[in-house]
Amino acid sequence: MLGAACGEAAAPAPGAVGDGARPVPASMAACNECHAPVVQAFLGHGMSASLGPLDHQPAGAVRVGPGPLYTFGQRTAPDGRVESILSARAPDGGERRSLVVGRYGAGVFDTSYIGTELDPDGRPTGRLSFLPVEHVEGHGLAPSPFEYLTPGFSFDQSFTSECLQCHTTDDPTRLPGAAVDATHDAARTASRPRIWPENHLGADALTQLTPLSCSACHGDGAQHVALQRGSLDAGRPAAALGLQRLSELDAPRQRDVCARCHLQGEGALTLADIGPGGPQPPDFPARRPVLVPATADDDFRFVGQVQRLALSRCLTESAALTCTSCHDPHLAVAAQGTASFDARCLSCHADPADCVRPSDLTVQAVTGAAARTYDGCVDCHVRRSQPFDLDHVRTADHWVRRVIPLPESVPLRAWDDAEAALRVFHDGRLKDALDTEAGRAWEAALSTAGRLRMGPDDAGLAVLNAIDALPAPPAPLPPLTGSADFEHMRGIAHAMDGDEAGARTAYGRALALDPSHPLARLNRAGSRLQAGDVEGALFDAEELLRRYPRAEKPWNLRARVAALAGDHQAAASALIQSVLAWPSDAGVWRDLAKLMEALGRPNEAAAAYERAAVLAPSLPGLDHPGVHRQQSAPPTNDPAGR
Repeated sequence: MLGAACGEAAAPAPGAVGDGARPVPASMAACNECHAPVVQAFLGHGMSASLGPLDHQPAGAVRVGPGPLYTFGQRTAPDGRVESILSARAPDGGERRSLVVGRYGAGVFDTSYIGTELDPDGRPTGRLSFLPVEHVEGHGLAPSPFEYLTPGFSFDQSFTSECLQCHTTDDPTRLPGAAVDATHDAARTASRPRIWPENHLGADALTQLTPLSCSACHGDGAQHVALQRGSLDAGRPAAALGLQRLSELDAPRQRDVCARCHLQGEGALTLADIGPGGPQPPDFPARRPVLVPATADDDFRFVGQVQRLALSRCLTESAALTCTSCHDPHLAVAAQGTASFDARCLSCHADPADCVRPSDLTVQAVTGAAARTYDGCVDCHVRRSQPFDLDHVRTADHWVRRVIPLPESVPLRAWDDAEAALRVFHDGRLKDALDTEAGRAWEAALSTAGRLRMGPDDAGLAVLNAIDALPAPPAPLPPLTGSADFEHMRGIAHAMDGDEAGARTAYGRALALDPSHPLARLNRAGSRLQAGDVEGALFDAEELLRRYPRAEKPWNLRARVAALAGDHQAAASALIQSVLAWPSDAGVWRDLAKLMEALGRPNEAAAAYERAAVLAPSLPGLDHPGVHRQQSAPPTNDPAGR
C-alpha cells in the first residue's frame, strides 16, 4: 500500500488539526490557496518547525562532571530587546560567552540551541555553533551529546551549511552574513560558492532561514503555482502539472525523498549534486553515499529511520513498501496515532494467523510498556528505546521485527561501533555495480575515508590509493578521483602516515578539481611551510585571503612565515588581523602578546595577555612577567598600533 501524495490524499478534517487555524508562513502561502487543509495539517508537524529564531528565554545551569559550568542569563540589547546569553566558565576560570540566536529542531524530542560567540566588546562574531546545552522534552536542560562525550568542548561545535540541509531548503550562501567565496562568479559556474569558515553564516541566520515546507518533499512548486494561476505561456501543455507527484515515483525513489534527511549513518560524502530538496535523481544512493555498520545490532541512531527500515522483512519482501506506506507525511506521528499505524499493518497482515502471540502473553510482557492500542501491532513489532546518540529520549527503532528486544538504556556514544566495518547503504540498486572489482574498491575506499574520521587506520592509505590501479567504477557510481573532498581525505591519510610529500600531492589534486577548497589549501600551505617552501605557503595563504577575507587561519600562516623571517612587526600585524576575525583563540592572543613585547609595546602586550588569560588562564606561557592583568584596549587593526 502506498501513501497518496499531494492532490490525491483525502483532506484531513479541520477538527483533526485544531479548531483555530495556524498562521501560514510565506513559504507555504501559495500552496495554501488550493491545499489549505493539507497545509494546516502539516503546520502541526515537527518538520514545519525545523528551525527558527529563539522563541523563549532558557534559564538554568548545566555541568558535566568537572567540566565547564554553563549558565543561561539575559542582557538588554541597544534596541531594548532582551537577549539570551550562555556563559561558560571552565575549571581553570576561563570564560567564554555566546549570544543564543536560534533553535534547531521542533522540540518534539529535544531542542538544540544555536549561538554566536561574542567578542571582547560583547558583539556577535557571526560564527554559529551548537551550544553545549540543549532542552530535552520531559527532562529539561541537559548537556548536548558532544559536550557529554567530550566535556569542555564549549562553543566549538560548528553549525554549518551542511547541518542545514535537512532543516531548510533555503540556500545558505544567500545569507547576508555568510562568509562566501569572494571570488565566486555565478555567471561562470553553476556551482554554489563555498562558505568558509563553514559556520560563518551571520548572527541573524536563524531569522533569515525558513523551516521545511512543501518544497522539502515536492520540490520547487513555482511552475505548478503559475500553471494553476494560468500565468504561464499559452504554448505550454495544459496537462503539465509543474511538479512530480511522489506516488508517480517508484518505491525506492520515494524512500530517497525521506532518506535525504532520515539516513544519517556514520558519515556521508556528496559526490554529485542532489539539489535542495524534493524528488531525488534515480542514482541518489551513489551521488550521496552514506556509510552504515556492515553488521546490524540492536542499537540505533536517532536519525537512522531509513537504515533501520531497510533491515525489515516488510521492506525486503515487499518491493512496493515506502515510508508513506505507514506514515501520512502531512501529519505528525502523534496526530496520526498508533491505531492508524496498526491499521496500516493490518492492511497487509489481515489474516489472524499472521499474529502468533498467545492470548495470555501481554504487550506489557513483550515490550515493557502498556499496550497503546487494541491490536498492539506496533507495540509488539516496533521497538521503542533509547537511541545510542541521544540521551533522555525514547523513540521508535524502525527495524520492524517479529520479536523485538526489550527497551534499554545504552551507553551514549558518537558512533555505533568505532571498530566495526562499514558499508555503503543501498536498497539493492547499487548491488550489481558494487559486485565488480572496481565497485568493491570504490566502497572500500569510501568506508576507509569514513573510518578515518573515527581514528587512525594502519591500512587506510593503501585502501584509498587502490582505486588508482583500477578502471572507473561502473555506473551509477561516480569516480572518487573526481571529488575534491575525497582527494583532500587522501591527503590527510598521507599526512597521518607520515608522508608529507604525498599529502601535498593529494591536496594539489583536490585543488585542481576545486580551487576554492579551503581545507585542502590550508593543509597544503602548512605542509609546504613545514617543508621549507615559504613561497608556496605564502601563495596558498594569499589565495585563501583573496577568497575568504573573514578567515583567521591564513593570517596565522602569514604570522608564522614572518616570525620565521624574524619580522616581528609583520607577524604582529598578521595576528592582529587574526584576532579581529576570530577573537576566541587564547593561543593566538598569547603569541600576539609576546610579539608586542618584542616590539616594545607593553600596553598592547598586557591587553593581549589579559585576553588570553580570560579565555584560558592555565594556558602555558601566561606566567610571563609581561602579564600585568591590567585592563587595556585590545589591539586595533592599525599595524602601527596607533
